Amino acid sequence: MVRNSLRRTLALGAAAALFLGATLGALPASAETEPNSDGSGTTASAATFAPTTTDAPAPVESGDPSGTSPGELSAGISADGLQEAILRDLGMTPEEFAAAGEQGKRAADAAASLRDLPGFVGISIKDGKIVVEGSGRELQARIAELNDQGPDEIVLVDPPVASKPADPETSPAGDPPSSPQPTPAPSPSPEGGPDAAPPAPPQEAESALMAASIDQLYQAYVQEVGTSGLQSVAFSDGHFVIRTGGSNSPESSKPARVPSGGPAARGPAAGEIPAGESRAGEAAIGETDSAAKMSPSEFVAKYANVKLEEGEPIAPEDDFFGGQGYFIDRDTVCSAGFSAFSASGEPLVLTAGHCANDGTAQLAEVALPASEPAGGASVPPGITEKLGTFGFSQFGGPNNSWITGNPENPDTMGNIGTDIAVIESVPAALKPQPAATQWGDPSDLGASSVQIVGSTQPFQGQHVCRSGRTSGWSCGTVDEVGIYVMGGHSGHTDDFRAVRGFLSFSVQSSGGDSGGPWISGNFAVGTHTAGDSPGSAQNFAVATTLNDAMTRLPGVQLEVFLSKPVLTSPADGGPVAGGGSITGRVDAAPATSLAANSKVRISVPGQDPFEVPVDMDGTWRFTAPATLGQLNFTAQTVNGFSSSGAAALNVVVESGTLPAPVIDGPSENAVLTSIDEIRGSGTPGATVELSGAVGGSAPVSWTGQWVFPVEGETDFGPAAVTAHQRATGMQDSPPVTRNFTLVPPAPTVTNVQDGQHFAWDAVPPELTGTGLDGALVSVELDGVRLESAVAAKPAVDARDSRAAVVNGVWSVSLPETVTAGAHTLAVTQSMEGVASAEAALTFIVDPKPSVTAVLPADLGDTSGASRAGSTNPASSDWLARTGAYGIWLVTGIGGSVLLLGSIALLTVRRRRARR
Repeated sequence: MVRNSLRRTLALGAAAALFLGATLGALPASAETEPNSDGSGTTASAATFAPTTTDAPAPVESGDPSGTSPGELSAGISADGLQEAILRDLGMTPEEFAAAGEQGKRAADAAASLRDLPGFVGISIKDGKIVVEGSGRELQARIAELNDQGPDEIVLVDPPVASKPADPETSPAGDPPSSPQPTPAPSPSPEGGPDAAPPAPPQEAESALMAASIDQLYQAYVQEVGTSGLQSVAFSDGHFVIRTGGSNSPESSKPARVPSGGPAARGPAAGEIPAGESRAGEAAIGETDSAAKMSPSEFVAKYANVKLEEGEPIAPEDDFFGGQGYFIDRDTVCSAGFSAFSASGEPLVLTAGHCANDGTAQLAEVALPASEPAGGASVPPGITEKLGTFGFSQFGGPNNSWITGNPENPDTMGNIGTDIAVIESVPAALKPQPAATQWGDPSDLGASSVQIVGSTQPFQGQHVCRSGRTSGWSCGTVDEVGIYVMGGHSGHTDDFRAVRGFLSFSVQSSGGDSGGPWISGNFAVGTHTAGDSPGSAQNFAVATTLNDAMTRLPGVQLEVFLSKPVLTSPADGGPVAGGGSITGRVDAAPATSLAANSKVRISVPGQDPFEVPVDMDGTWRFTAPATLGQLNFTAQTVNGFSSSGAAALNVVVESGTLPAPVIDGPSENAVLTSIDEIRGSGTPGATVELSGAVGGSAPVSWTGQWVFPVEGETDFGPAAVTAHQRATGMQDSPPVTRNFTLVPPAPTVTNVQDGQHFAWDAVPPELTGTGLDGALVSVELDGVRLESAVAAKPAVDARDSRAAVVNGVWSVSLPETVTAGAHTLAVTQSMEGVASAEAALTFIVDPKPSVTAVLPADLGDTSGASRAGSTNPASSDWLARTGAYGIWLVTGIGGSVLLLGSIALLTVRRRRARR
């Protein structure tokens, strides 16, 4: 029953749901430990691990004597290392790699506007094009709009239906899921054997269901098959892939030598499988949990667009620039991912969540780069300084929960999370950089680094590179995105964690690379989570999707690379006329683009700093002051808490004619009921003189803004204000004029509310309200002006039907007879011949109730009328609002009661007389 219900639910969902290609999952990595080179397992001497100064540069404002900053990382950087690595791994030039990153960002932006449209299935990058899989007019129209707005590079293709082999379990190990090769089904092993796999059931000629999304397929698999042996649920090349191959577990190992006080090296860590041995409890493809409802083969056979493939067991690699190694409690090692800021602006380092060992890890210390495998391991392992302490971490679901939920609630199934951790309390002397090192020179990691200017989503076909302390720098492409499953830290047989991420079959990785950055061009894509087991026939690497992980870190900002501002006009030290434009530029290089929404902060001695926007082409500008002579200032590019180094600049301000000021408020020809200020922009240091309807002066601040408060009353009617600038040693500016009209505010009506209902005889005799003293109030009822005014109006012409406002109050009479139905009121007041805006409202008069007279049959009704009485609504229409209608009605009823009482009394008396 449950299976049939779920089958129907999935069939309906597959027909209506949209595949969300950017909803991805990733797996955790592990810390690395290695045996000592001499096999002794002894610890290194304290001298070996003496702290050294960090290679990370520091910004000018910190007081660091080196005077370096994130904005100066590009100084002296050689592109040789980057060019060699990208050419080797991707066959691309650095420019082509950067352009590919930009294309990946455009694909991410396109997906955001496509994924909710009917017919959308997925998105990928193939042969230099952004390929959208799906169909439908809305999808086609939106793609046409996107191509019109930018490069014509988005193409729409029909999603292919997977062509499945007779036995979907037999894709050979080592073949990427993107191109499985059908092979004969393996012979089943003896029952109970470790390699036992039941033969696949005959596949239907045409499967009944179509999977619609990674999440839907994942949830259904966990419910119907279980978690044993599940490695991933992903989307690639128009179809879904369920990959199984064993119970994944962390791959931990010890460094060759650990710092003084740390534990000695041990043998194989938990999760490692010595050569020739198999993983206890590992399920072969096609096998299932004992409590499962069906096998993986049976599950996949239900779907026309799902394949089942056997993969290598995913082994987490728990092992500072991004990709630099660090020790965890002097026991294990991982790699740093990206630098970031807390909600209060404190520096942070992002890394893999499983490196925090389910929240038990405390201290993180920077590893000596030359001692790392990626740095050549030319010296014994060492620590240079403290990196920080672990804060928030999540490996799997919230609170490091398993796929099945918290152990206390095993009924919760299908829990999907992430793999992210935060290292906080970073020492002030250590400056995390928004860049990923390529490990070109372990003595200068910044010389071969790639700057980060933002983040983007991963897509199949996207060019990516990864950095880590073990395998160094490696590049490839994203082959799939999905949900990836691996074993947790508890050692419990049910402890499996699921995270969103992406996988590459071409990127190289190893133990200790966990937490390291994955980038596309200059955009952050993910943090390293997992990879294949040592000695595996098939290579792959898995990363956690960064954008998804950041949703678990509210208020945290990714640090971005920003170059120092430079002057372009005038040149540094050159002349500029007061009121002229000081213009500069922020270069993107060595990145390919600027971080969005960047600004330049200008600081002038003795003034508050102010910020000006940076255009998309990197241009920034502000107005030269009216103060003559040399102007010294500093300029710094900022973006949230990210900042470049500060550039010390100067110009010489010369005399000239001031430009006309700008009046920003009020707007031209505005109609106002009051005015509190006149405001605008001008030349810093000048004074704006105002005349006309408002007179006075206002100084222009260093932000270029001026405000003149308007106090006291102003005349109603058309008005004009003229402004010009003046400053010592400068010629006055031309004037500028702003026109506007001041009108009284609309009066208020106090005894009738908009939409109010009145009984037919309860309409108020007059209308009352408030207004400006001395104003004349005009009232229209249903478009007709009311002529009678209720109020002594000695200052008003007796023939004027308007009411005067006295002591803030006015009133006019309403007609004695107001018919039933809806009525509109329009009320205005005039001052100095200027009419206000209109106060409009509606009220409703309810109709009079009908009168029904009930007469006894023996009272002489000889007219032939109904004995039940008659109704004549017109008979009472003439009644005025005096309440008489109610009196007549009560009197009539009372008389009838008295008459009936008299008749009853006479009848009783007659009966008594007869007795």
